[in-house]
Amino acid sequence: VICLGLAFFVVVEGCMISKFHEEGQADLDYIIVLGAQVHANGPSVVLRYRLDTAIVYLQENSGTLCIVSGGKGYNEPFTEAEGMAKYLKEHGISSDRILLERESQTTAENIENSRAYFGEDASVGIVTNDFHMFRALQIAKSQGLQNVCGISAGSARRYLMNNMLREFFGEIKYLLLRAQTITR
Repeated sequence: VICLGLAFFVVVEGCMISKFHEEGQADLDYIIVLGAQVHANGPSVVLRYRLDTAIVYLQENSGTLCIVSGGKGYNEPFTEAEGMAKYLKEHGISSDRILLERESQTTAENIENSRAYFGEDASVGIVTNDFHMFRALQIAKSQGLQNVCGISAGSARRYLMNNMLREFFGEIKYLLLRAQTITR
């Protein structure tokens, strides 16, 4: 049992690492920046990686619209979407290119709620940290997004081991919930 558990851990971590360098595609219709914690003085380190990656993408792809997705956590002064929009505007992204999804609390909700902004044929990029990309794309595809790709933001290397371990448990939770949904 221990060997099987260890093998499963290695496989899942390998899958995560395989998505670390997703670069997306040029000229997507939309990108969705997945939320993470915001503070009164700005985005958390994790979220800053996502936003800085989105800024570069948006500067290089002038026709792409950006959906910032995230609600307000109990320990946040405002919604993650509002904090992200403010950061993007401060870094030169025009407000007419930013759409705010203010309700979501999970990755699945980020993607599901953001779908209200685009049609079935839209090309969409998911912007999230490298350690989170594998599961985010799984969720997007399980929700029926056909023309979706990842745009991987880096992450602080000093927190990578912790984030990879947390994401492993996030993947287990996702698989269990997915199995439960399928069996219904």
